Formats: sequence, C-alpha cells, structure tokens
Amino acid sequence: MPARVIRKKLYVIRVPPGLPEEKVYEKISSSIRAPFAEISVRGDKAFIEIVGTEAEIKDSWYKVKNVIQDLWELYRLERNHEALIESIVKESGRTFPPDALVSALKLRGYDARLSEDKQRLYTNAPASTVIEIARQIAEIIDEIRFRVKGTAAKRMIAALAAGLLVDAEKVIEYGLKTRVLEESEDGIRLREEWRRGLRKIAVMLKGAELGSE
Repeated sequence: MPARVIRKKLYVIRVPPGLPEEKVYEKISSSIRAPFAEISVRGDKAFIEIVGTEAEIKDSWYKVKNVIQDLWELYRLERNHEALIESIVKESGRTFPPDALVSALKLRGYDARLSEDKQRLYTNAPASTVIEIARQIAEIIDEIRFRVKGTAAKRMIAALAAGLLVDAEKVIEYGLKTRVLEESEDGIRLREEWRRGLRKIAVMLKGAELGSE
C-alpha cells in the first residue's frame, strides 16, 4: 500500500466585506475535507492553510471556493438585490419553490421577480428576510404535505402563510370558504390556477385582519 504523502498549501481568497468573521470562518471550516486546516480572516481576505494529501487539499479548496461564491451571492442580494436561487437554498438549508418565495415577498410588500430560467431572484427585500421566508415556506410545505394534494396547492398555501404571517390552517380555512380549495377523499385540492387563487384568498385574509383591528 503506497504511503500517504502529506502536503501543506496556503490559499488566499477575497471574502465579501462587512460579514461577521465568525460566519466566514464557519462556512470555510465546514467545507474543509482535509485532516487539518488553519483559517484566519483579515479585512476582506481569508487565509487558509490546508494540510493533507494532494487530493484532500484539492477537494477542500474546490469546496471553499464554492462556499465563498455563495457568500458573494448573498452579498449581491443585499447590495445589488439579486442572487442565485441555489445560493439561497444553501444558505437557508432548505429547498423551496422559487415562485412561492416571489409571491410571499410580494405579499410582504417587496418587489420580487425571477429570471426567465427561474435560476436567479431579483428583489429589494433584505437578504435576511429572503432567507427567513424561504425557510418558512419549506417548513409549511412539510407541515401540510400529507393533508394537501398537488404541488401548486402546497405552493399557494405556503406563499400565503409565509407572506401574510398566518397559520397554514387559516389559509386552508379561507381557501375552502372562497372555493379556491376543495376537500376531496384523498385530501385538499386546488380548484383553479394557483396565482389567481392566491389573490382571492389574500384579499379575504387581509380584510379579516383589518376587521379584527
């Protein structure tokens, strides 16, 4: 069996300005696939010394570059109001329907749209709000996955619940009242196009909220 040749290599990479050093350190350290690494952040640069086999060093550096790229995407979301959906998925730790995120952001009063290929989000919402809503949508879809049938119905309910900060059960209640949703033998289903249904239920929910004030 050939001996493992251990090497050491220092990399320097630019990181987005203004990020907490702990966040940068956490992202980098979690991507290292070598037995030892020393990481320091000074200003807008991260210094990463990786110790391991050549393959471990290459794999670690590849993953480090990917996580730094994701941090730059989130930085662009904050500064330039755009980011890759994939980067939002990685930061939130959850997958979610991009259309539902756009609808929820609009319900919160922000501008939001997707690129034609649905790979990039454009919005004036703060990055922290985008990540929070993306997580909420994923959690709500998990919550209703056995009761509600059809991806469009789940997308609509999650967008309304996350966008208007109401329980999914309340959305379902108003969806049944407006006949946008219907109860079938195998669960709750959507009766019309989901965006049209979303607008109908949103009007009712907002009216109910105003009436309770």
